[in-house]
Formats: sequence, structure tokens, C-alpha cells
Amino acid sequence: MDVILNAASHGGRARRRASYAEFAPALVVLALLAIGAISSDRFLQTNNMFNILQYAAEPALVAVGMMFVILARGIDLSVGSVMGIGNVTAALMMAAGYPVIVAIACALLFGAAIGLVNGLLVTKGRVEPIIATLSTMIGARSVIYFMTNGAPLFEGIPKSFVAIARGKVAGVPNGVLFLVLVFLGAYVVLNHTRYGRHVFAVGGSEETAKLFGMKVLWIKISVYVISGLLAATAGVVGASRLGIGDPNAGIGYELIAITMVVVGGVRLAGGVGSVFGALSGVLIVSILTNILQLNNVSTNAQHAFLGGGIIGMMLFLSWRDAREG
Repeated sequence: MDVILNAASHGGRARRRASYAEFAPALVVLALLAIGAISSDRFLQTNNMFNILQYAAEPALVAVGMMFVILARGIDLSVGSVMGIGNVTAALMMAAGYPVIVAIACALLFGAAIGLVNGLLVTKGRVEPIIATLSTMIGARSVIYFMTNGAPLFEGIPKSFVAIARGKVAGVPNGVLFLVLVFLGAYVVLNHTRYGRHVFAVGGSEETAKLFGMKVLWIKISVYVISGLLAATAGVVGASRLGIGDPNAGIGYELIAITMVVVGGVRLAGGVGSVFGALSGVLIVSILTNILQLNNVSTNAQHAFLGGGIIGMMLFLSWRDAREG
């Protein structure tokens, strides 16, 4: 009985912390919207708003997969390379004459397979997540360069594939729809399914989750498969948007995804976070980048502003957590 009461108390505190973590990033989003409106007349134009959301779609897909892994107290450094695998696999298969749907399916399966390898290394192999996924990150990037000889793939990309990312539905760019659908799907899974509750429970305490009969091993493997699948999906979307297979696709995206998720209030220690908080983190990075671009800030200075802003946000979250005790 004490175990159950303690678990319930922990769960209640975790949910409260998640709601607080979600609140602060949302305020930052509102503040950035106000700053953007003041700094540039073009910021609030419909096309620019769509641009922010459309170009956030790829990192958002990766960030959602990362969120699942971090909630279960893991980390996935391979997502950038898996994104590249999805990108070039789809492009290569279409160039070889395979139908678009087959090329996409194979790219997604490749990503899921790498995620499965990560999950098995962490669980069955008992390798630390950071080491396991760093190894697959390096291995997957090597495979990409072997597949492409390091050169972009321009030939054989059909217009029907390009239309996936560049098309519109009722005037809304498909990239925006991807963003909405992935976060809506993640919200439903994490908040309205037994699986989602088990992900939070495993991240909060593996031992307690085992006492309640949860399949901890399967949960931990599955979050890495989800991460790999979504990272490969981001690669496919990127190939469609650019109309090429890019062997450098996804480089650095593991850091972008972790930044977005953590800025959004998802705790690296696991078990605490929310989909809306993660969405806020995605929007913070995307809106800030857009503001800097509209104001013609150099790329190097953009990185400095982004780094400073992220450090400031993390210091605030740390201070707030210390006050909450």
C-alpha cells in the first residue's frame, strides 16, 4: 500500500511540475511573438507565420521522437544520422525506379530498425544510452556516405514526391499539417492511452513500474523505435521539400531536438514533461530564428543569440525548480 501511495504522490507531483514547465515556455512564445511584431512589419504576415511552422516541421518530427525517449529516461544522439538515412534511402530507391510509396516505406522501416538496434543495445546490451546512440549515430552517417559517395542525389525524384512537402491543403502548406498532426498524435498517445501512462511511469521510476507489472523492457525499446521512425520521417519530408537526396541531411539535429524538448520543459531525468511544452520549445527556437533572419542578423550572430537565449531559459527553469523544491 505504501508503494502505491508513494507512486500516486509522485505521479501527482510530476503532473504538477509538467504543467508548470509548460506554462513558462508558452509565455516565452507569446513574448517572442510580440518582439517579432515590433521588430519587423513582415513578421505577422500570413506567409511568414506559415513559413515558421512549415520549416519547423522537420525538427519538430525529430523533437517529438526525442521527447518519447527522454520521458522514458533515455537519450538518442542518432536522430540526425537516422534523418539522413531516411532522406537518402527514399531518394536512392526512387532514382532506382521504385514507386514513391515503396521508397518512403523502406526509408521509414530503415529508421525504425536503427531505433530497434538502439533499444536493444540499451536494454539487452545494458549499454549507456549516450554511448549506444553515439555509436549508431557514427555508424549510420558512415552508411549514408557509403550509399551516396558523399554526393547529393538530384536525379529520379518524381514531382509527386516533391508535392508531399511543397503542396497545400485548403491553402495551408503540408508542412504545417505535418507539424499539427505529429503533435496531436503524440498528445493522444501520451495522455489518452495506457502506453503513454507507462512511458511516464518508466521515466519516473523503473523499479516502481516493474512492481506494477509494466513491461519496462518493451517500453524502453519502443520509444527508441518511435524516435527512429519519426527521425526517418523528417528525412523523407526534407528530401521532398528540397527535391534532392542530401547526404548531409540531419547533421546537428540531435542537438536541436534536445534543445527544443528541454527548453519546452521536458526533464532530462525522465518522467516529467508535456506535448504542449515540447511544442512551445519547438516554437521558441523557430520563432527566434525567424526574427533574427527578418532583421538580417548574420548566421554567426544568430547562433550566439540562440545559445544565449537557451542558456537564459535553462537558468530560469533551474531557478524555478529550485523554488518549487
